[in-house]
Amino acid sequence: MTIDQTFPRSARLTSPDDFKTVFKNANRLNFKEFTVYVLQNNRPESRLGLAISKKSAKKAVSRNLIKRIIRDSFRKRRNKLKGWDIVFVSRVAAVKMTNSELEVLTVKVWKRLES
Repeated sequence: MTIDQTFPRSARLTSPDDFKTVFKNANRLNFKEFTVYVLQNNRPESRLGLAISKKSAKKAVSRNLIKRIIRDSFRKRRNKLKGWDIVFVSRVAAVKMTNSELEVLTVKVWKRLES
């Protein structure tokens, strides 16, 4: 039996209303590089949203790399995370992180949500 490690549309925050709800009601996890908003969502699966701004990461290459790493980490853990809406909001320091540091930070977030 294989574990589903895809990232379907149902696992994404897509509408502005979804993001507004999370920003308004969520608990925040603050890191030097990110603010992570987490909110229980009464759904069988978790959803991920990313807000990586031009202000914090000037180059599109940097923004896309940050998003790719966070998405991949979420995709691998998605089956263990049940019922959360999660939004990563970047800060300027996020650009200076190495890929492995970014992976470690995301794993910290997932472990907090799993417990």
